[in-house]
Amino acid sequence: MNFLEFQNDKDVFAYFDVQNLSVDHPVSDQGEIEAYKDLIFSANSLHQVYFKETCDLDTINLIKDLLHISDYVDDFKVDKYILLNLSQDDIKKVLNATYENPQNWKLPYEIDDDNFVLTDIPRLRLLYSYVDKLKDSNLSPIEEIMKVYDEIKLYDYSEDEKNEQLPSILDKKCANSYGMNKIFSFILDKYGYHTYMGQTSSNGLIQYFTLVEVKDEKYNLDGIYLFDPSMDSLPKDIYPKQEIRRINYNFFAIPFSMISRLKYDNNIEGILSILSVPEDYYSYEKIDNCKDPKILKEKEKIEKAFNIDCKRLYSKLKNTKEIDVNIVAIINSKVYGSSLEKYGKILEENYNIRKEELFNKNVDEELKEIINN
Repeated sequence: MNFLEFQNDKDVFAYFDVQNLSVDHPVSDQGEIEAYKDLIFSANSLHQVYFKETCDLDTINLIKDLLHISDYVDDFKVDKYILLNLSQDDIKKVLNATYENPQNWKLPYEIDDDNFVLTDIPRLRLLYSYVDKLKDSNLSPIEEIMKVYDEIKLYDYSEDEKNEQLPSILDKKCANSYGMNKIFSFILDKYGYHTYMGQTSSNGLIQYFTLVEVKDEKYNLDGIYLFDPSMDSLPKDIYPKQEIRRINYNFFAIPFSMISRLKYDNNIEGILSILSVPEDYYSYEKIDNCKDPKILKEKEKIEKAFNIDCKRLYSKLKNTKEIDVNIVAIINSKVYGSSLEKYGKILEENYNIRKEELFNKNVDEELKEIINN
């Protein structure tokens, strides 16, 4: 289509000053489709297109195709923003679609409570392909979680690393406590696990962790366990071999109650501070009487994350039993084919040494120690 052929046609200039286009509903009416066609086939100054929450994928594809064939709008100059709350299936459809200029298409993903970041399609494709690559249907749930956990704890840990965007973390393979737990939680969410990120504070230092609901018949597991890959990470420059850097599992699938046994001072923050109290009646009372809007928002989020109310969540957290270290060694051997006689023994010895350094003993452990002595 040659613009010079239409230079005397006033309709070509009908949308000349349009710079931003907002699409806020599904477009199916033929008249409305023609209106969008007229706009995109006009010599205008279109720079941005926003697809709002109430739009749909068919409409996105319609506009995409019109931009692709238009002789008047340069597609590579137009930034397209898909601001929809897409399902996982729809996200895959978007990422797998063909685009003239994929870098100009932006999708949001949540990095923290209703805090969304826009990322272009090529970077999101890399992130989702990374998630798919780690998936292993031959592993049981806890084995699959270990594979993801170990992948993340092999990242370089840096407290100074402030970039919280997952594609950037993936590029650098470097993150702080928040970043490691966020990408760990993100991957498990995509696999269908229920997760929730919590935090502790100590002298102004914030440390994060991830709660994951684990149901695994193979190992007779049914509980909500705490994970923190950042606490089990080892520096690559000191320990270059991956097998050695995988050796730490003291923050892998431990009961939530163990966080209160850490030897360094720490305060559990938010709704989890209420769910961590030892007396169930007192905990329920604090939840029922809570007026803090932040805590109430967290309560809603954690109930949605695990699909149960806080009272049942408290009970499940309280009744989650510690996994014996020899079971952790067996899980490791199934994931990596490692030797229980050699690597498993080293893993257990390392686990017990670090446990004594990191955690105070519980009553049963103290009694056992007294009896043995």
